[in-house]
Amino acid sequence: MGAAGLVLDRLAQSRPSRRARAALVPLLVVCLALEAVPGRADERERDPFAGVEEITAWGVQTGFVPTLEGANTSRIDLEDFVAENKSLADALSEAGGVSVRRFGGVADRAELSIRGATPSQSVVTIDGIRANSVLTGGLDLSQSCTPLLESVEITRGAGALSEGSGAIGGVVNLVTRTGAGEPRTEGHFSGGAFDTWSGSLLHAGAWKDLEYAAGYCGLSTEGDFRFARPVLKSDGVITRFQPDTATRINNERVLHNANLSIGRALGRGRLRVMDVASYSSGGEPGLDSGDGPTAGQLRRAHSRNLSNLVQARWDGPSPTGLGDDFSVALFNRFQRARFISPELGLTESIDLDTRLSTTGLRTRDRWQHGLLGRELATNLGFDLSGDAIRSNDRNGRDRFNLGGFLGEEIPLVPERLVLMGGARLDWTGDFDPKLLPDVALVATPARWLRLKAQYAGSYRAPTFDELYHPDRGFIRGNPALRPEEAWSVNGGVELSLEKLGPFSALRLELAGFHRDIDESITWILISPRTIAPVNTGPARTTGFELGFSIDLTRLLRFSLNHTFIDSERRSTGEKLPGQAPNDTFARLRVGPEDQWKLVGELHRVDAIPVSEGGSRELPARLVSNLSASVNLAKLRFRPFARPRAFWLFFELNNLTDEAVRDSISFPQPGRYATAGFDFRW
Repeated sequence: MGAAGLVLDRLAQSRPSRRARAALVPLLVVCLALEAVPGRADERERDPFAGVEEITAWGVQTGFVPTLEGANTSRIDLEDFVAENKSLADALSEAGGVSVRRFGGVADRAELSIRGATPSQSVVTIDGIRANSVLTGGLDLSQSCTPLLESVEITRGAGALSEGSGAIGGVVNLVTRTGAGEPRTEGHFSGGAFDTWSGSLLHAGAWKDLEYAAGYCGLSTEGDFRFARPVLKSDGVITRFQPDTATRINNERVLHNANLSIGRALGRGRLRVMDVASYSSGGEPGLDSGDGPTAGQLRRAHSRNLSNLVQARWDGPSPTGLGDDFSVALFNRFQRARFISPELGLTESIDLDTRLSTTGLRTRDRWQHGLLGRELATNLGFDLSGDAIRSNDRNGRDRFNLGGFLGEEIPLVPERLVLMGGARLDWTGDFDPKLLPDVALVATPARWLRLKAQYAGSYRAPTFDELYHPDRGFIRGNPALRPEEAWSVNGGVELSLEKLGPFSALRLELAGFHRDIDESITWILISPRTIAPVNTGPARTTGFELGFSIDLTRLLRFSLNHTFIDSERRSTGEKLPGQAPNDTFARLRVGPEDQWKLVGELHRVDAIPVSEGGSRELPARLVSNLSASVNLAKLRFRPFARPRAFWLFFELNNLTDEAVRDSISFPQPGRYATAGFDFRW
């Protein structure tokens, strides 16, 4: 009601005298005039506090730390990197506790290491199914296509309770895209240096009672980048090659990836069938290990690789009736690797054709029950699989793997302090069964603060390559190898605040770890002309990792991850090769990320020892990247009506043109640029 209305209301209620009514007439006229001013009444109705002085007050608003397993577990949402052209190796290299070792440029082999563990000591799964190579134990990250993945889950610390052999350093789970949610179509196309072109297309939706997702991702590159020859420092002596630069030859590569996911309700649960396939073909230049214009590279070596993982999984309530978290999965993973080189071998060319297959069954169940006034949870799991290798350069081999675990979650203080204990029994091939304990304590003093501690055992059975590599005179396997055994202690703290004064979305993770490993397996020179894998005895690794991120304003976000690792061979006291002591990654994003953004990144890596003891090492480096992108669908005069998002992007990697190597004889490119677009329909 306006001022004039109030005056009329008082006149009606008080019945004033004629003289009083005459005195109120001028006041009524003034009120009517004021209300006649355009927008005045609307403004008062819209904002009852119009004209009141505003005072800004800053405080603290707590957040919520998500409940995830493991002493230190994090999740990478790949949507955070939209229009940044990130590969899986790029995304993982930004995570604390994880380092990525690259053996070249775009589409060349890349492997991950968690807390200083070797690639074969870290398990990588796709939707929970192991994707590590049966032959080598590691996984080539370049074979996975980021646009076909939804997220990456990283558990740092022993994960043997759930994954068994090989999970000494940790576990990385790649989550593929499904048809859940609203229908969507997503695409990407980019082109850049070294004649590199890539594109992807994914569509997800529902048809009647079926949910489906189908996607394709492809890449081709000439890979002929210019690189600086290695400069080695050994006991204070500098070694250089001549000439000091060369071009990577025979490095063209083609990649194809595809996935298909179909799900529907079945009984009281849900059935999902998933298939992920990848194919690559390209030259293999090998080592740049000599002087001269070709730098010792191979001119005609070539490889082709095919991989396919298929899984049928049912999720629903437990058959025991004690919970709703039961799952059973049947899966098969097939690999075929072909390598041809007319330049190797003393008398004839090399033509290797290897086929690998793993078929298995995996079940998980979670029982929820009460005991002595406490709500307990029992976790059970069973794994059965068989590995097979067939190759034209070795005898065929088969190996069966059997494992099962039992774990209990006991709330010592409901919603505040939980004790988790469990044990796994694993039996791999011809090796003796292993009993692996795991004990963890999780404290949650407040919903925004969590403290974790874990003590766990883990082990790794030798791979087919380590056991049965054919004797070629200069390299051979060792059937007498014993499994690696490790004991790990981890502790960490996680903090989440939604508001802290003028800042928001503050996240902090700090964790320390110590790992002792017995019977460590290393490839060494066993004679003047032959290398082979041997058990080199005990080693230890100690370190810590720090993860921090904060929104400084709505337009500014900063994140930092740092990892420190100190490792040594106990028998000699010498440092283990291949891992930099300090690895730091910093990232700054400017802009409202749904409209436009500028991203700057700095990656600092200490000198990498390449010989045991650190007498020979690769130099330290500081690499910087920059990207810029704009979402045309958010512009006022957007050129397209339908897309939810249409991003144009440009990125420049290694701005300072730094000479980068993670291994002596595998160079990486210097400065290079890429441009393209992403869309969401």
